[in-house]
Amino acid sequence: MKFATSRVELSDRLQIILSVISSKTTLPILANVLIKADGETISLSATDLDLSITTSLSGKIAKPGQTTVHARTFAEIIRELPGDEIMCTEQNNRLEIRTERGVYKISGMAADEFPRLPDIKTASQTRIPTEQLAEMVKKTAYAVSQDETRPALNGILWQPVKDGMRMVATDGHRLARFVVADNRLTGVEEDIILPAKALQLVTKMAADTENEIGVTFGEKNTVFNLGHTTITSRLIEGPYPNYEQVIPADNDKIFTVDVGELTGGVRRVSILSNSLTRQVKFSLSKDTLELSATNQDVGGEAREKIPCNYSGEDIEIGYNAGYVLDILKNLQSEKAEFSLSTSIAAGVIKACDGPIKDNYLCLIMPLRLAE
Repeated sequence: MKFATSRVELSDRLQIILSVISSKTTLPILANVLIKADGETISLSATDLDLSITTSLSGKIAKPGQTTVHARTFAEIIRELPGDEIMCTEQNNRLEIRTERGVYKISGMAADEFPRLPDIKTASQTRIPTEQLAEMVKKTAYAVSQDETRPALNGILWQPVKDGMRMVATDGHRLARFVVADNRLTGVEEDIILPAKALQLVTKMAADTENEIGVTFGEKNTVFNLGHTTITSRLIEGPYPNYEQVIPADNDKIFTVDVGELTGGVRRVSILSNSLTRQVKFSLSKDTLELSATNQDVGGEAREKIPCNYSGEDIEIGYNAGYVLDILKNLQSEKAEFSLSTSIAAGVIKACDGPIKDNYLCLIMPLRLAE
């Protein structure tokens, strides 16, 4: 294999590849990038077996071929080299990188040792606006579970619904659901579960370059087409829990509050919350919300009152401050509506105004109040 190409463009493409390279892999080949040169195209591929990326760039190819080399080492060399153009020559799985000023050589591994990448067929892809997909992912990904014993909850549920699509994520303590009502999700008839990492990577990479993302739904994988780059993610096997049955429909204690004031109050009071639970107590009385927290380790306590619109009976309820703040920063609203029932039942949080008022619902489970 022998090719010449732009050093800057190659460096940029390698940075894309590094996003799926794990530094803790037990399989040495997974730390490598697969380099293929054929025709007028140089392609670079990497995988962690769950997520695969292939990206391409143009070059002058004198001799087609393929090999693999250590991705991070290769990327670091290319990034630091001077000059605009480099020449890469491979022989017996040893890659020589030549510039006007010097020569660098690194050993690799045979391309046939690299895991077989999923076949990519984009003929039947569905086009989704990048901004729309990014918003859905951002509004739900924070609620994905980190508990690996519940693999379905490690992903985001993506559902086709009538005339639209829906994403849901939950870790059992909180839930986020976002609905797009004006764009029918075609190409898939059943719910799918995708790793949050994959969806976040897709939207991050497409943000600056692509107005639309091509999506192809397969039996075991979903392929995202970003022009010069394709990202393939395995599906997480379900079933996903029936989340709809945990969303209360008759919470009768409803209050509205300024999002900015509540955000600031929770952030300040939580400084003196328990370091493990981060519990902040919400004490509701007529048109007043008192936030309080205690921390026995430092002998501290905090209280702060903020105005709200509430006319129900008094109630005290505890929440994880981090969970509340995650929800508030995604509401895109000046005011938030909280619907509660008891101090041990799930609460529902929605936006009172703004562009996603009717599309976004968040649920949060309370903490048992500390004595």
